[in-house]
Amino acid sequence: MTALELGHLIGKGSIDPIELAQYFLDRIKKLDPDHKIYVRLTEERALNEAKAAASRARNGTRLGPLDGVPISWKDLFDTAGVATEAGTRLYEGRIPTADAECLTRASRAGLVCLGKTNMPDIAFSGIGVNPWTGTGPNPFDREIERVPGGSSAGAALSIAEGLAPAAIGSDTAGSVRIPAAWCGITGLKTTHGQISLEGAVPLSYSQDTIGPLTRDVADANILYSILSGRKPADLSGASLKGVRILRATSQFDKLSDPAITEQVKKGLSLLEAAGAIVTEGPVRAFDDVVALTTKHGSPAAIEACMMYGDQIRANRGCMYEPIEERILAADNFSAIDAAALYRGMEKLTAAYIEQTAGFDLVVGPTQPEHPPAIAPLLQSVEAYLKATMMSISLTRLANLLRLCATTLPCGLESGFPVGLMLMAPGDSEGKLLRLSAAAEVALKPINA
Repeated sequence: MTALELGHLIGKGSIDPIELAQYFLDRIKKLDPDHKIYVRLTEERALNEAKAAASRARNGTRLGPLDGVPISWKDLFDTAGVATEAGTRLYEGRIPTADAECLTRASRAGLVCLGKTNMPDIAFSGIGVNPWTGTGPNPFDREIERVPGGSSAGAALSIAEGLAPAAIGSDTAGSVRIPAAWCGITGLKTTHGQISLEGAVPLSYSQDTIGPLTRDVADANILYSILSGRKPADLSGASLKGVRILRATSQFDKLSDPAITEQVKKGLSLLEAAGAIVTEGPVRAFDDVVALTTKHGSPAAIEACMMYGDQIRANRGCMYEPIEERILAADNFSAIDAAALYRGMEKLTAAYIEQTAGFDLVVGPTQPEHPPAIAPLLQSVEAYLKATMMSISLTRLANLLRLCATTLPCGLESGFPVGLMLMAPGDSEGKLLRLSAAAEVALKPINA
């Protein structure tokens, strides 16, 4: 069931929040004994929050539509009195004294905190592999263990494996959308600054964003509202009639498996049948921003090196080596590189708006390939880095150009889910969510 469906039944008195929380806690203990999905539970907190929600439900003082609904939290959101280690040995035993601001907002809306979900070191990986904590395998292959996607790996798996109705993750270069796409669920990448990062362990102060992973757009919409303090979008009557959609060829056609591109085109034909006007063509800003970061470095690496470089050098081996090397490699970029990078991104963001002004949405596959097997990536640094760069190759475009984006399930190809990424200019979450809701309805036949 979706989070909103559960909340509705709590409001009707059909579901007891205490029993609901206990159901998920018991299921987590049974199905995740090795803690590859949840690195730790917040059982005492969850049951206390559920008891308070049950009392409010009885006396008619519910705090909102999700009061009493349990969700999971990525292990980079500070949780008072509970270890928050951000997937790295650098932060082993780190126990914050206060909740992250977004968790505080969720608690004030009555949401129940089930626990903290697995992630790679400081969220610097799009594939979700963590040799310290183990890696939960992708649910779409029960024979070969494949990556779930990252860095919000445990977040996506908590939903896909029925261990939470919704999850909160972060997205710096795709870390909400990648695991959502590879695990066959919905993800929302918010615009940088829409949801407070206070109390979230940083990777990139200019690129980090917080967003929900959910079963549908309606849940993403209400969770975005709760975490941001903004009104939820009105999804009623959402339609694609006359909506102008550009299927971007730049980067997407170059990098994507042709079979995945064809699956996306099948999805777009359903959007056309629902009244959308779909055309295809290049977006020069996508090509230009890739060239810019190739020449001058990525903001995530540069800012992570600034924040963690000295700590890594003093504690070598406390991060997974390929992640250490990716961060420390930013030492090779100069102050001139950094200035060129940030000025270039600013210019290209404006260029993107101009180049796509005639369209309501720009779309493409969320992931260019299907999830790779885990074992070979742990045996070869080269294979690991290649898979990591592949995973963020399309999603990072939205982060670098300050866009908001969703990923929606778009059927299966070779037995693996394909994600359709919908992008819109920054700070237009309301429009994006409304159009995503309409697209979700149109895509039902392909996801049946």
